Amino acid sequence: MRLVPWLLALHLSCSLLASATPAPPATDSRIVAADQQLRAFLEKRRIPGLSVAVGLDGRVVYHQAFGVADLETKTPVTADSVFPLGSTSKAVTGLLLGQLVETGKIDLDAPIQTYVPSFPPKSHPITARQLAGHLAGVRNYNRAAGEYENRRSFPTVEAAVGVFKDDPLEFEPGTRHAYSVYGFVLLSAALEGASGQSYLDLLDSRLAKPLGLSSTGPCRATTPGLVSSYTAGFLGVPMPAPPTDLSNKWAAGGLASTPLDMVRLGNAVLAGTVVRPETFTLLTTPQRLKDGSDSGAGYGMGWRRGVRKLGAGGREVQAVHHGGTANGAMSFFVLFPEERLVVSLQSNLLFEPFTDFADQAYALAEIFVGQPR
Repeated sequence: MRLVPWLLALHLSCSLLASATPAPPATDSRIVAADQQLRAFLEKRRIPGLSVAVGLDGRVVYHQAFGVADLETKTPVTADSVFPLGSTSKAVTGLLLGQLVETGKIDLDAPIQTYVPSFPPKSHPITARQLAGHLAGVRNYNRAAGEYENRRSFPTVEAAVGVFKDDPLEFEPGTRHAYSVYGFVLLSAALEGASGQSYLDLLDSRLAKPLGLSSTGPCRATTPGLVSSYTAGFLGVPMPAPPTDLSNKWAAGGLASTPLDMVRLGNAVLAGTVVRPETFTLLTTPQRLKDGSDSGAGYGMGWRRGVRKLGAGGREVQAVHHGGTANGAMSFFVLFPEERLVVSLQSNLLFEPFTDFADQAYALAEIFVGQPR
């Protein structure tokens, strides 16, 4: 008798928990604690596959993979398994923006038509600074029109901008914070115009190759090592996510990577070798509205900033981060500059609420914050 899809998925998800690749013997109590925490989370949430890395003082001090990359084949997740980053891609784009600002190729406050002359003038000028902070008034997805689960292939960023370029602004730039994927798509068009390179070439030449991020790039069905993606269905049972084409939003939510690559990136950021420290402060400082008031979003330019309590004494430390949900995957990337600590967590299951996922990364930071220097 043929099992219905959700029963088959339940059978496979239960069997993967029993057959998950065992962790290597660990003598460090923090590694043992981290393994136990994440295995329990994997089981509780019925996550097919989970991968994590932690960096401290420029070194990778922990990385582990749990579960399977695909429920049907039961291929185990490894350190080389590639996951969709979703909106964590915006943090990467923010770093590229910072590099172009440092070299004088882009003026954050110039009208966006300076770099994207094909973008029609709107009721108010738009700047790269506003786009990078979700303050520009550019609309977000039209889900009813299928823009989130896009299946259309866009050959260029300019073609992707064509989806929304003729739409009016939703508000006067600088007067509100409203999260916009398309704002970052337009920002990536500005990066192209300022640099003379395509967004993907810019990513490859300025970040991936210099830092040895061999698994970081566009998320395509043909990406080597890419995990299968799932969404939480009835009773949390993983169901295959429908296929999508992310060429409509490379810079905003279309990249893929591994936790090891992301931690290498984070370590380099904290070492000041990606952008200068003052530039990273600029990118991670929450923007204010036009009237000087707090937007309430804690959003700079591709990065959020907040305060967390870490360590036995519960001391407050700065955390800069971005999370992402893709169609069947989740990621969270957080840096603690004062601690020189980086955490990257990725999974191939999309579920709610996202805060439950992000909290696992913060719990890992709590485990490793006392790591000897």
